[in-house]
Amino acid sequence: MSSELSRRNILGMAGAGAAAVAVAGTGILRGGVFQSEAQATEGLGGVQEPTFATLEPFRDALRVPPALRPKRHGITEIDMVESHVRLHSQMPPTRLWTYAGHFPGPTLEVRSGERVRIAWNNKLKGRTPLKAVWVNPEGPGPGTLPYNRPGDEGASPRPEVERLTAWTTVHVHGGHQNALNDGAAEFGVASGNSQLAEYANDQAATHLFYHDHAMSVTSLNVLSGLVGNYVLRDAEEDRLGLPRGEHEIPLTIQDVNFDTDDQGRLTGQVLAKRILLGGSMPMPGTIPPAGGSLGPFTMVNGVVWPYLDVQARAYRFRLVNVSGVRVYRLVVVDEESGKVVRGAMKLIGTDMGLLGKPQTIDEAISLSPAERADVVIDFAAFPGRKLKLVNTIAGQTPGAALPDFMIPFPEVMQFRVEKKRRAPQALPATLSKSFRRLTLADVPKDATERFVLLSFDKAGVMPQIWEMEQVPSGTAPGTGIVTVDMPGGTRTLRRTGSMFEDTTTFFAVAGTWEKWHFISAAPEGVPIYHPMHIHLMNFQVVDRRAVDASGMDFATAQTKKPITLGAPVPVAPEESGWKDTITVNANTLVTVAGRLADQTGKVMYHCHILDHEDEGMMRPFVVMPSPVHDIHHMIMEMNSGSAMRHHMTKS
Repeated sequence: MSSELSRRNILGMAGAGAAAVAVAGTGILRGGVFQSEAQATEGLGGVQEPTFATLEPFRDALRVPPALRPKRHGITEIDMVESHVRLHSQMPPTRLWTYAGHFPGPTLEVRSGERVRIAWNNKLKGRTPLKAVWVNPEGPGPGTLPYNRPGDEGASPRPEVERLTAWTTVHVHGGHQNALNDGAAEFGVASGNSQLAEYANDQAATHLFYHDHAMSVTSLNVLSGLVGNYVLRDAEEDRLGLPRGEHEIPLTIQDVNFDTDDQGRLTGQVLAKRILLGGSMPMPGTIPPAGGSLGPFTMVNGVVWPYLDVQARAYRFRLVNVSGVRVYRLVVVDEESGKVVRGAMKLIGTDMGLLGKPQTIDEAISLSPAERADVVIDFAAFPGRKLKLVNTIAGQTPGAALPDFMIPFPEVMQFRVEKKRRAPQALPATLSKSFRRLTLADVPKDATERFVLLSFDKAGVMPQIWEMEQVPSGTAPGTGIVTVDMPGGTRTLRRTGSMFEDTTTFFAVAGTWEKWHFISAAPEGVPIYHPMHIHLMNFQVVDRRAVDASGMDFATAQTKKPITLGAPVPVAPEESGWKDTITVNANTLVTVAGRLADQTGKVMYHCHILDHEDEGMMRPFVVMPSPVHDIHHMIMEMNSGSAMRHHMTKS
């Protein structure tokens, strides 16, 4: 088993929510219609008519968002406006909220070191374009079959979503910008107002993206269309001669669901369908435990299952997963043979820039929400052939039966290669001369160490972030006290926050090194995952291990016995470079290290499963200049001592 397979062997199973487990139902795509395994094995004569109209794969050409180069001086204005976009030619146009009328929004292209200022103008009027419903579980396991079907399952729309108007804040994901310009979740602006932001762009060439980040409604706003690409260029990249212009294409990947009419026809309206984990409809005015919103269809650049005509030459694809929940494990498949084309993808960069040298992908690239991959495919080896990008899961092959809620339609997009033969294009042996792979030994000894426990509520159902601080080893057990057997000895940790609104406890120094430990403690049999994103920090994975969290008592929020670490888990190629988002699987520890940006202010770290983020898996932290941090620390120590003296006097 490859390191890639061992790393992501459960990721596809986790998107249905905290209580999700693998289920037995399976299906395949045949002629554009999803069939159950039972239907598929009966032969064409025994296949039942589908209960809904579906869509023909590879019918529509891929759209490429227009490029927009912000002004070097002055302010570039980008209006958020309503637009009607045809996401598939067999559906009516879809009403969306968009940046500048495009879905995805224009690709912003900037040069490293050039500051730009953008006014994001909220000109959206009226209510949300989405339809949102709670539905009851159905089928085996956690009952995730409704995710595979379009339509509202007969459920009533959610009134709190129907009333939603446009409250927006734009975040350039992975960008270095001061907190006032970062698109803070609580800094939303209503219709008729603008967000003015300045972006330093003091980074190496890389592929970022921008999206809405408004408190409590990020998932709904992104699903409504508020997302776009942001590309930085620099001289080092220019000299490499990588594919450019029409041969460099962003691939913005997102799953989606649609509502249906009374005859089962797709209306084109985007549907946010969430399955109730408790199995009963919520009381009015309450948010129940529910799985994240998954859709059966895949869009690339706002087109469901598109095709792309390509020349028999090298292309550079800037991949980003902007889904709310779904993981994509992407393989290239030859349509004629049905086999995976191993080695077709050459990885040249990760979230935050170029690797030191190209890496040939033996089989697949996995992308959790917000992760990016910079990939070159040279079609010179495939003249006249049709290839397709397919979503699969570890241990499965294209065409095999797949667990039902994971990948109801595995197709992503198709490449149609011209018949003309051309010479292959070799990639440079060296990409970024400054890149080097970090290990634990490379992390400075004075790096600030932080601990974050990815846990659950008292019922063991809803995921939470537990922000932790290290306390003396003799600290008595109790609520919020967790022990972890780490290299070098057992650490005793105390929970200091679990909601966004709790007191801020992480204070950092701009431009300094930090080492963060993300520890997932999940109930047995729950293959959940969390793509963790830290603002203002470029980092690398320096350790990943399995953990035994059986000693975690969620009902009392403490450990009955220490969490222990297992063997190291290999790091996949797409995780081997500079990152800003890292996937933490159930019952694993992931340690990342990197240097904070020079920008300052209160920013955030959070899970990038957007429903998790909206429902509490987000915490603030403050980055300060070093002298200010020193004074703040002294004030905190003084106030802590005063509080202790006051407590002792009263006692």
